[in-house]
Amino acid sequence: MHTSNTLQAPLGQSSGAVRIGLNHGYAFDGDNVQLDAELLVTNPEEAASQEWALQLWACEAPFSGQPVRAAMVAELPVGSLEAGSPAWVSAFTAACPPAGQAGHNMVLVLAAGRDGHFDQVQDYANFPRTETFAQPRLVGNTGFSVGETTVSLSVDGIENPRAADNLSGTLSLELWALDAPYSNGIPNGMQVAASTIGSLAGQNGWQGLALELPLAARPAGTWHIALLLREWTAFGYVTRDFTNFPLPLSWEAEAVAEPAAEVVAEPVAVAKTATEAKPAPKAKSATKAAAPKAAAPAKAATAPTTVSVNKASEAELATVKGLPKAVASAIVAARPFKTLDELVKVKGMGVKMLDKLKGSLSL
Repeated sequence: MHTSNTLQAPLGQSSGAVRIGLNHGYAFDGDNVQLDAELLVTNPEEAASQEWALQLWACEAPFSGQPVRAAMVAELPVGSLEAGSPAWVSAFTAACPPAGQAGHNMVLVLAAGRDGHFDQVQDYANFPRTETFAQPRLVGNTGFSVGETTVSLSVDGIENPRAADNLSGTLSLELWALDAPYSNGIPNGMQVAASTIGSLAGQNGWQGLALELPLAARPAGTWHIALLLREWTAFGYVTRDFTNFPLPLSWEAEAVAEPAAEVVAEPVAVAKTATEAKPAPKAKSATKAAAPKAAAPAKAATAPTTVSVNKASEAELATVKGLPKAVASAIVAARPFKTLDELVKVKGMGVKMLDKLKGSLSL
């Protein structure tokens, strides 16, 4: 049994119907990895009644069956296993290494499940050598500052340590407000600011980046802040490196409606008092002129600044400048979305269009 950030094998769960043999291994080739394993079938009837998959995990420590922080790098479904032992599995599958520059203990897991979901750990094998992944990374110090409408980002450097002929996918710097410090996978929070910075050739880097970006959101509450370096891949944008900042950031809830009600109420109260006191006609005329002046700011304060891709109607989305009606319709059909970056999967929405529209959209 496991989640996206934890690997564990509860006692009594493994049936022992299939085991990983002595011969097993893995080899990376760009964004793919080859998984090899000899599978020993000890109970053919049970082996044939389940679906099986080989998984490659990157763990913080060697795996012993107890819960450990980990990230699944690759999964290779192998279907049901018929009678006959041993069975040999060897194939390439897409790989998504964990973010960061730390070394990882690699574990090959044999998992069972059904309907393409494999969360029952049946057997596992630890590899003796730790693995450090060559992927775009942050170098030196990073920092940020948040103003009323903008965010300033500073990064000493970004490097691509891959081979010289290995051009990265499009890279993006993103500042996130998170429920907890970032560790791996899809960030759990809200994107505060983002900037696409282009592709980087292997063995090359950028130095002294200073970016001034629009503030995309001010979520109420206290948040952990992380800067993510993300790369466009076959999976969409995935995090390659990150920095968790030590101090949390807080925003107060923006009560837009309440100030508007107070501004409107004041002229009403004045008008009532003036009526009771029966002032001269000249005073009444002054009171009537003051009311519309006070009410005008209320309309400006309540005007929406972004359109929700998860809640807005197709017609409301189509009012966003630069968003075609066909794409608005596709957004409605594909929602809900966990992040704005998922919009690139919508038919008709490209990376360049999304970058232009992010300031007008929200979740």
